[in-house]
Amino acid sequence: MGAEPRIVAFMCNWCSYAGADLAGTSRMAYPTNIRPIRVMCSGRISPSYVLEALELGADGVLVSGCHPGDCHYISGNEKAEKKMGMTSKLLSMLGVGSDRLRLEWISASEGERFAEVAKSFTEALTKKGRSPLKPRHAASPQAPSQAIEEAISATNVRQCLDCGKCSSSCSVARINDDYSPRRVVERFLLGMEKRMLSSRELWMCTGCYLCRERCPSDVRYPEFVTKVRALADPETKGELCAHGGVPLAVTRIMTTPGLTQDRMTWLPPEAKVAEKGDLLYFVGCLPYFDAIFEEIDPTTVATSQNAVRIFNLLGVNPVVMRNERCCGHDLLWTGDYENFSRLAEMNVAEIRASGAKKVVTTCAECYRTIAKDYQEVVGELGFEVVHFSQYLADLIEKRQVEFKNPLGKKLVYHDPCRLGRHMGVYDAPRRVLQNIPGVQLVEMENSREAARCCGVSSWLACSKYSKELQRERLAEAKETGADMLVTACPKCQIHWKCVLTEKPEVKPIGIDIDFSDLATVVAISMGVS
Repeated sequence: MGAEPRIVAFMCNWCSYAGADLAGTSRMAYPTNIRPIRVMCSGRISPSYVLEALELGADGVLVSGCHPGDCHYISGNEKAEKKMGMTSKLLSMLGVGSDRLRLEWISASEGERFAEVAKSFTEALTKKGRSPLKPRHAASPQAPSQAIEEAISATNVRQCLDCGKCSSSCSVARINDDYSPRRVVERFLLGMEKRMLSSRELWMCTGCYLCRERCPSDVRYPEFVTKVRALADPETKGELCAHGGVPLAVTRIMTTPGLTQDRMTWLPPEAKVAEKGDLLYFVGCLPYFDAIFEEIDPTTVATSQNAVRIFNLLGVNPVVMRNERCCGHDLLWTGDYENFSRLAEMNVAEIRASGAKKVVTTCAECYRTIAKDYQEVVGELGFEVVHFSQYLADLIEKRQVEFKNPLGKKLVYHDPCRLGRHMGVYDAPRRVLQNIPGVQLVEMENSREAARCCGVSSWLACSKYSKELQRERLAEAKETGADMLVTACPKCQIHWKCVLTEKPEVKPIGIDIDFSDLATVVAISMGVS
């Protein structure tokens, strides 16, 4: 191929693939820089296919199907248009460039048109240059037996008393009779590593820490599972990645050095932010979530917008990094330590360059990851990390926060696993909510250390069991008589929104309840949202 750009083309079997075939059998020269992949319908092309093609070294991706109105599956091309629209947004935000993806309608008789499209796309990519993404390679191989032995030693697994408290506490085991943390441990201890490294059981743990909370022997099961996931069969992991693996792919792409993102469009027009200063607001993946989950309208970006409005009202122009990357939480908990370490080093370097002395996050996972896990990669951070609820609770105690609008609602708070059991932050969010005029704060039966998980972690193993856990949690909140469920985790909100937007025949009756993030509730009561 020489210096020609490398293009992967996903083409509908009935139209565009036939058109390309016609181009290849006619006098028109078939482009040698295009790798054709035939699919039955363009509507089956997941955004993850596009991202993976780019991750593996393609310079551009061509998606092609039947003309509108001619789809053999009625509306497949309409679905393709929607999916590729979302993918274009992601590529633009990531700094890869939406023009590296092209969607074209080509019929079976349009061989000449296929040749023209291929030529013009090739010329455009030649002008743009090679993809900034380096071809993705498999993680460095480890000797499974030795690595598993190290994981066993590091997480106290041999101290298991087989008392069953982990399995009786585990949210997943309570719903899924086939899953048991102690059974997973037992099989590794008995040398069944080959079976377990390709088992779906390895990916069922949500890392909620409830088993750690109740284990009398300090067995650190979530950490053990995370460590052995680094050795696991990647095909099994791929099968269990929710949403086609798009969130994880987006995170991996952010590890590319020199990638300049376009992620600041979420800022409200009136927002005042800085490039350097004492306080830095770590936004996390909220802008990306709004694009990835646009079908359910997650409104996660409203959290970041309201947080900046609150900062501004308090007289603070927070540093917001233009090239902030994902904190890497999901890569860490899926065992991708190499890419997690890259993100940690990049983010810490950016934060230090900003001169920030304090980093505030509105995301429970970002808080845990930066405050705790980054230190294992870079050592002493050189700055303080606090959650937004802690930041506000401290200012409330100093009487520096003024609430203007009485809320007049009964609220119930859900403790995110990463903020609660992982980091021990239970009181700060409640103090904030209790100080809002007109708020009556009630508690669910299972709260604080006993709070139930929303059912999914790191976009893995989203199943009927996860859905059941989400329904249970919403039902438990509804039983309190609260008007609104409040949390400090964007993923909890996405999971609840997802289960509540399911088809009517599978949606449970009587558990509809409004829910919101903490920052938005505070912004409303302070009169800035």
